[in-house]
Amino acid sequence: MAQDPKARMAWLRTELQRHDHLYYVLARPEISDAEYDALYRELEALESEHPEWRTADSPTHRVGAGELSSEFAKVPHAVPMLSIDSLFTNDEVREFDARIRKGLGIDDVQYYAEPKFDGASASLLYENGVFVRGLSRGDGQTGEDLSTNLRTVRTIPLRLRGAQVPERLEVRGEVLMSHAAFEELNRRMLEAGETPFANPRNATAGTLRRLDSRLVADRNLEFIPWGIPLPSQLGTKTYAQAMERLAELGFRVTHEGAICASVEEVITYHDRLEARRDSAGFDLDGVVAKVNLLDAWETLGATTRSPRWILAFKFTPRQATTVLKRIEVQVGRTGRLTPRAVLEPVRLAGAVITHATLHNARFVRDLDAREGDTIVIERSGDVIPKVITVVREKRPDATKPFEMPSSCPECGSATQWDGEYLLCSGSACPARTRERILHLASRTALNLDGLGEKGVAALWGAGLLRRVEDVFALDAARVAEVERFGAKSAESLISQIERAKTAPLDRYLVALGIPEVGEATARLLARRFRSLDALASASEQELLEVDGVGPEMARAITTYLRDPDMGVTLAALAAAGVRPEAPAAPVEGGPFSGWTFVFTGALGDLTREAAGAEVEKRGGKVSDSVSAKTSFVVAGAAAGSKLTKAQSLGVVVLSPEEFREALEGRRTIAPAAPPAKATKKASRKPATDAP
Repeated sequence: MAQDPKARMAWLRTELQRHDHLYYVLARPEISDAEYDALYRELEALESEHPEWRTADSPTHRVGAGELSSEFAKVPHAVPMLSIDSLFTNDEVREFDARIRKGLGIDDVQYYAEPKFDGASASLLYENGVFVRGLSRGDGQTGEDLSTNLRTVRTIPLRLRGAQVPERLEVRGEVLMSHAAFEELNRRMLEAGETPFANPRNATAGTLRRLDSRLVADRNLEFIPWGIPLPSQLGTKTYAQAMERLAELGFRVTHEGAICASVEEVITYHDRLEARRDSAGFDLDGVVAKVNLLDAWETLGATTRSPRWILAFKFTPRQATTVLKRIEVQVGRTGRLTPRAVLEPVRLAGAVITHATLHNARFVRDLDAREGDTIVIERSGDVIPKVITVVREKRPDATKPFEMPSSCPECGSATQWDGEYLLCSGSACPARTRERILHLASRTALNLDGLGEKGVAALWGAGLLRRVEDVFALDAARVAEVERFGAKSAESLISQIERAKTAPLDRYLVALGIPEVGEATARLLARRFRSLDALASASEQELLEVDGVGPEMARAITTYLRDPDMGVTLAALAAAGVRPEAPAAPVEGGPFSGWTFVFTGALGDLTREAAGAEVEKRGGKVSDSVSAKTSFVVAGAAAGSKLTKAQSLGVVVLSPEEFREALEGRRTIAPAAPPAKATKKASRKPATDAP
């Protein structure tokens, strides 16, 4: 009797998934390629006949879905993907261990050490054992939905293995390209007359963002997990056990991981791995060590930037010797002139290096770097090339000390010193304008993918950009005529720009490049003033009423926004239809009216932005800092110093679950009562009738 087609498809999916795991994860194939291909073709044929029965975990998704219809959607991370503090010396690692032991109140701490792979981070979400979404790291708060492309990575399980799988599981790790796959890719690109990639990390990141997932499937990417943002989802007590559990669920975990009984064992592990980094098969740039006991993670908490229970012990930066051909001077968006070394091309740590930073005029003077010198460069953290020293013995005759220019190399305006920095005095300097456009388009501002350095240069060369506001006057048809763009990429850029016209106000405040105003300050200013016009007309005294704004910052903001040139820009933005989205207006008399909330740690499925919006809908306020005026601190996993300060001040602390219950009206909350004022104590002097 013939097997029912639906049942046959289910059997084929399970069998192919088993063979994928045997081949790609365990390296123990049981059948030949021809036998595998026969099973695959049978499933493909049945899915063609019965597309309604094709499931999300089907192995046929591995080949890619073809050309995607649009750019990648932006999705907030349920738990932020924070950075890791980088350490470079044994003493720094020992100091880290001392802080951990003090924070936990114990004498000995066990760590789990593993390689720090140099690829592209990704976060994978599984529901009831099935892969449903994969995000890039993005800016740590929001990532891009790369699900279609990540499905093609064969070491990412589309369905978790085993009978007991978590109902919901988020797994984070590194998407990588092996040295062998990288060399093969570059060989094919050269044969096709294309520019090869500089290193495997660039190749991986570029591949993941391709709109044709069939191309992604062809590039042999791999995935190695390195974390679970919510360890309770696996029910283990240690990180080592969590990695074992992920292996049981079908992931290919690194075999290099090791439990270290002390910080000295972490240092030994680091030295051994560094000695054989070139034979690892993948690019490595250090060792990651985590406190092995998961309960300790919550105790130690995190700063706003990184968890306190993890470190990255970097390998010694790679160095190379080359010739300093010339020193060029670049002009930044604030007019600051920065020297940069133009080098004889040299290969270093997997990339061809042609430029290196020289920081500022004092650095060049102290180094006495001259054009024609032989120099030693290194990649700091294997990323940013910098000049380390000059080989004086090889200095050619008749070299001259370098001097910073007396006029701007871009616009010819006079330069002037501001402390140790040299500034261009020309407000209309083309270089300053280009840098301002690049800043406006950056990820922390309006996140316009098509306006990177090369895109801005192409549009500038075509005469389409001359001022910052010209970004909002770009036309798809004209952009499509510019080299590097074409119709599809031009339409994508214009679509992004249209959406950016109503981006949140705090993003616009960052995009304008206001001195001293970073992301946190921009959010506070947006909540207080609610529009560009209101902020531009605010007095210094009104600015000083905002938390964290001091006299120097207040003066810088008013000077910048009242500059006539900025007035022209703001008017042009308004005329182009730019209407930044203001934060939700406070609700008068709401249930949270008069209360101030501070959020710290991971809030589960709720982002901090969403949580803050819910508070403001109910009449409350949100602050970035804890003080005696704070009503509640909502503290999730990996909460940091804000929780400690709240406890010391007696501020009411809510868990994310309690906060959600309060939002839904299922829990009554109230801030702590202020301490009673002390009454004047009675004198202890004995009563007496004597005068």
